[in-house]
Amino acid sequence: MAQNVTKLISPVCTAAYAWLAKPDEGQEYSDGKYKVTLLLDKDDKDAKSFLKKLEDASDEVALEKWGNKPKNLRYCYKDGDEKDKEDFEGKFMLVAKTKFRPGMVDCGDPPTSLIEGSEPASGDLIRASFALIAYEAGGRKGVAAQLRNVQLVEKRNTGSNQNDFSSYDGGFTSEVAGDDSDF
Repeated sequence: MAQNVTKLISPVCTAAYAWLAKPDEGQEYSDGKYKVTLLLDKDDKDAKSFLKKLEDASDEVALEKWGNKPKNLRYCYKDGDEKDKEDFEGKFMLVAKTKFRPGMVDCGDPPTSLIEGSEPASGDLIRASFALIAYEAGGRKGVAAQLRNVQLVEKRNTGSNQNDFSSYDGGFTSEVAGDDSDF
């Protein structure tokens, strides 16, 4: 019997550890997946409502998979106050991953695909859609968030921008290319 796929869409939240343009590869803890950590403010009413819906849906996915809710079911979100990172205090952290590049759209009506190079990055405001998938690993049972699509709501991380600065009298200046008068 085929399982129903439970899909959810997050409220607007901040992206952290975003690997959306390319998979996370070549690092010590890389897993070769596209992924993002969604930071949800604990005080936000939309976030609270979403997390309640997420927990209820996760319980249903577990019930469908195992016939009951496991005693120590692991959810796809964690309390940021329990981490050693100051940036996560007062937040819930939801990790969503996939082996395949997620769809990425803007906020237009209808939403259109983002052009290459404008993918959401850490610090940007996004919404994410994902499917809840039950798993069992190392004797633990849980429900993971399988990333499907991302909507870029606000671009906050624009990368480096040379136009941030004006000249600074007495500061370092680079040599003009082709100027070899000192040689």
